[in-house]
Amino acid sequence: MEQREFKCRMCGACCRIKDGIVRVSDAEIARIAAFLGMGEAEFIARETEVAPDRKSLILKSRPDGSCAYLTDDNLCRINPVKPDKCRTFPFEWTNPDSAEVCPGLAR
Repeated sequence: MEQREFKCRMCGACCRIKDGIVRVSDAEIARIAAFLGMGEAEFIARETEVAPDRKSLILKSRPDGSCAYLTDDNLCRINPVKPDKCRTFPFEWTNPDSAEVCPGLAR
C-alpha cells in the first residue's frame, strides 16, 4: 500500500462506502456479540449475512449502504470491539478510491 499521511476527521465517510463489506471472523463475532449482550447465534442471525462471494459472514448494512453501527454523530457504536478491517483502515489496507472517499487521506 502506498504510504499516505492520515488524520482521521471523524466524518464517517469510511463507514458509508457504497457496496463496502466488513467480513467478520469467529473471534470478532464472539467479541461483538458479548459487547452487545447477546449470544453468538443471535448475533449471527440478526447482524450478519453471507458475503457475496459466499466465503464468510459480513456485517449487515443499512439500506443506504452505511454501517449499521455508525451513529448520527459519526461514531462507532461498537468502537471498543470493532472488526479488524475497521480498526486497521487505512494503515493496513485501502481501496483504490479511498483517497476520494476519505478526506483524511487527501493528498
